[in-house]
This record gives sequence, C-alpha cells and structure tokens, in this order.
Amino acid sequence: MISRFILLSCFVLGALTLLSAQEPVRPDTFDITNPSMHFPHQYKKWKFQVSAGLSMVRPPKDILESAIQAPLVNIHATFGLPWKLSVEGDLTTIVVSNQLALGPRLSFMQHNYGVKIGWDVGYVYGVLRQFGFNNSTRAWIHYPNISLGYKLKKMAFTLKGELVAVAKVSTRSGENEVTGSRNFINGATAALYMEQRLYKNTVFVIGLKDNYLKYYWPTWMLFSTFNRFYHIPELYFSWVL
Repeated sequence: MISRFILLSCFVLGALTLLSAQEPVRPDTFDITNPSMHFPHQYKKWKFQVSAGLSMVRPPKDILESAIQAPLVNIHATFGLPWKLSVEGDLTTIVVSNQLALGPRLSFMQHNYGVKIGWDVGYVYGVLRQFGFNNSTRAWIHYPNISLGYKLKKMAFTLKGELVAVAKVSTRSGENEVTGSRNFINGATAALYMEQRLYKNTVFVIGLKDNYLKYYWPTWMLFSTFNRFYHIPELYFSWVL
C-alpha cells in the first residue's frame, strides 16, 4: 500500500514538473521609469498619472507652543506633453490651510540619469476659526525648481531643490488685514525621493525634505513675526496610483 502511494506521488509530481516546464516563463519587463512620479524622464504623451500620500512635519517651537506633528495630505499629478514637456500639479492640505501648485516641466534623460527643470506657481488659502481665532491667509508663491535623478530597474533616486519666492501674502483677522507683503525670497527646500517597486506596477515613494524658510505656509494664520530662517524637516511617503 505504501509503495503504491509512493509510486502515485512520484507520478503526480513528475506530471506537474513536466507541465510547469512546458509553460513559457514571461520575462519581467518592469521599468521604474514609466510609473515614476519624481524621477526625471519623458512622460508618455497625453498620459495622466496620480499619486497620493502624507507628509509628517514638525514645525518650529517658536511658531507653535508645543511640537506638533502635522500630517499633510498630498495629491500629486503629472500630465505628459510632446517635446519632453509635462505639467505637474500638487494639492497639499491640512483642512485649515491648503496649497494648490501647478507648473510646467522640461525633462532630459541619458541612460540611467535624468534632469528635470520646472517652475510652479502656488496659491495658498487658509482659514482658522477655532480656538478663538478668526484668521485667514491668501498668498501667491513661485517655486523654480530642478531635479537630478538616477535609476535602477526597480528603484529610482531623485534629488530636488527649489527656491521659494513669495509674490504676495495677506493675513487677516476678521475683516482687518494684519500683515501684507510682496515680492520677497522666503527660502529654499531640498528633498531626496526614493521610488521602489512593491509588486506588479505598484510603486511606493519615500521622501526626506528640508524646508529652510522664514515663514512656513501652513502656519501663516498664526501671525508669526519671527524674522529668521528655520530648518523644518518633512517625511513624505506616497503610492503611485
């Protein structure tokens, strides 16, 4: 009885091995370039791509009495155009303060290296009517930027730097304008993004960003008057949808 069972098992295993050997193995053609959101490359013409994620930020204690980690919800989108051009849009929000940015990109890629140059214009709108406040902020900001990238087959690294130039900002308490400024350099940012394939065409993004700024836009409603620059660290992660 045992010998028959062994013979039957060997026959079944042999048949399965033969069948699996006859099935063609599909090559893995995945390339991180196509689903990447940050690595500089020529996006497919007329293709729309979106990622969604969160940013964890620790504002300076000078601005907030306690060190609060504020999760910022982020939606990032790219639309491919001809001639190595694309348009990127970005929405970041913590409900009481929101920023919508939009701008063109020009990308160049050679082998595994890429360069991307862009200019975003951001609009900030914030309203704080809790905890005894009745404050609002409106601002226009320019973000000239450049990205340098290097990729492997399933992973990409991108270093991005941008200048933060405020065109106009107005902060109000009720109907009264408390602060108003135009045309000043607010600082700069530097960020490193790593994009990694998880499975199939799903890509996960991790980013580390240093905001070197005088005024951090999500906290403008608090009427910060400290005339100094701050290093504001930011941890970012998202999924390319």
